[in-house]
Amino acid sequence: MLTEKENKKINRIQIRIKFLFLCFFLGFSILSAKLFYLASMSFDPNNERQKQITQKSERPHIYDRNDNLVALNIDISSVAIRPDILSNKDDVIDRILSAVPNFYREDLENKILNDKKFVWLKRGVTPKERERIHNLGIPGIQFIEETKRFYSAANTLSNVIGYVNIDNKGQTGIEKYIDQNLNKEITEDIQLSIDLEVSHAIRDELLKSMKKYSAKGAASVLMNVNTGEVISMTSLPDFDPHYPKDALKPENINRVTKAVYEIGSTFKAFTAAMALDSGVVDLDTIYDATNPIKIGRHSISDFHAKNRKLTVEEIFIYSSNIGSAKMALDFGVEYHKSFLKKLGFMDLINSELPDPSKNIIPPNWKEINTMTISFGHGIAITPLHAAVAGASLVNGGRLIHPTFLKKNTNETIDYSQVIDPTTSDKLKKLMYLNIINGSGKNAAVDGILVGGKTGSAEKVSDKTYEKNKLRTTFLGAFPINEPKYILFLLLDEPEGIEETYGYATAGYNVAPTFSNIVTRIAPMLDIIPSEFDTLNEFDQITVALNSL
Repeated sequence: MLTEKENKKINRIQIRIKFLFLCFFLGFSILSAKLFYLASMSFDPNNERQKQITQKSERPHIYDRNDNLVALNIDISSVAIRPDILSNKDDVIDRILSAVPNFYREDLENKILNDKKFVWLKRGVTPKERERIHNLGIPGIQFIEETKRFYSAANTLSNVIGYVNIDNKGQTGIEKYIDQNLNKEITEDIQLSIDLEVSHAIRDELLKSMKKYSAKGAASVLMNVNTGEVISMTSLPDFDPHYPKDALKPENINRVTKAVYEIGSTFKAFTAAMALDSGVVDLDTIYDATNPIKIGRHSISDFHAKNRKLTVEEIFIYSSNIGSAKMALDFGVEYHKSFLKKLGFMDLINSELPDPSKNIIPPNWKEINTMTISFGHGIAITPLHAAVAGASLVNGGRLIHPTFLKKNTNETIDYSQVIDPTTSDKLKKLMYLNIINGSGKNAAVDGILVGGKTGSAEKVSDKTYEKNKLRTTFLGAFPINEPKYILFLLLDEPEGIEETYGYATAGYNVAPTFSNIVTRIAPMLDIIPSEFDTLNEFDQITVALNSL
């Protein structure tokens, strides 16, 4: 039997054992909790930002009208870090730099030397970078699987498709349209009305013209006159959508929908349409263009003055400012405004491309405004407005809203009847005659009947027109005997060259550009050269109209 002294000794030993066991248990619990914390500290399930980024943003693929894939998703890895739980941050920076030398120390210091709970180290790391960072075993680093947008057409369709930001959210173009209009749970692919091959050809020809005439910029829009489908849209300079910062440069603005221009004499097509559609003016109606129109200290004169009376047909072919002004003035301000509103010039253009520019019209429209607007000065419009309204002049008078999405062949086309079909026929003949006898001679295309109108507008600087700085435009349709397409072109500040005898007006630069483009894209659009009988028949009709 143990003595009392021995029992006390045993009790003390048992107490120590229990105490040691308790310490071990507490230590193990703390260590386990710490390990669990370290294992999970790179992700906070309650952090809404992290919830968003760990969910892949799947966007619909985008195809051109011929099923060419032009925008798709690719899987990438991104790496983030929790600076708030790092103990030796300088050592972490050194270790990351040793593994991935192309990181910048200053950038890492800004991201790591703080107590933030979440910081991106890099969005879109390469597989090798991912492996090297992973092998460092740094607590608080997390790899997040994301999707990134890839644009196979690069610059060619950049102003149509637009681009997404680092979080895969659409910022411009069709990409923004997707975010604004489609249910985010729907991943149905998008098919554009755009033809990639045609767009590439047009862009290439515009780049050639910019170089040849030393132009600062260029724009084009090709539209199906019977469906409203935009087949091509180009704005130069453009940008690579993989580098969206370049899109923000002022010179890379989308000139087709986000910029407005005075288009000069090209606008005379709409003035002629207004007069002819009234029923009181015909192709043989005469206006006196003998003398300039005096308005205070200013005057309206003709660049190619004939100094005689001119028929409406001659006013169009010879591009008479005087005749156009008198023609518009005959109908008055309110009638003029009403007609231009009917063509859509007073309203924002309605298409899938977001944030279009509003046309600039006179706030206090007077007779002088009607006169100058008749020949394309005093009103600034987007090229897309010009194409849409221009299509109505040659498609039988139907104003059709433009679309950048492909239409089904059996889809009903909504339209407004804005001019009479007979007026449209007369406009087609006028546009054809301008190619044969007028300022559009250089726009002619071998074997294909085309029609159009040139325009040269002086640029405005400090509220003053600069005679030596022009924007040249051309509005043309083809084939003009049975129009299928309307093409609007613009060159910004082209310069005269030896080949043009020093002239920089539209007939010498944008007109031949039209010819080059149509010659190149006609086969792509299944436009075949007209038979001789067709060419002769159309010429005979034109001669008959010309003799009225």
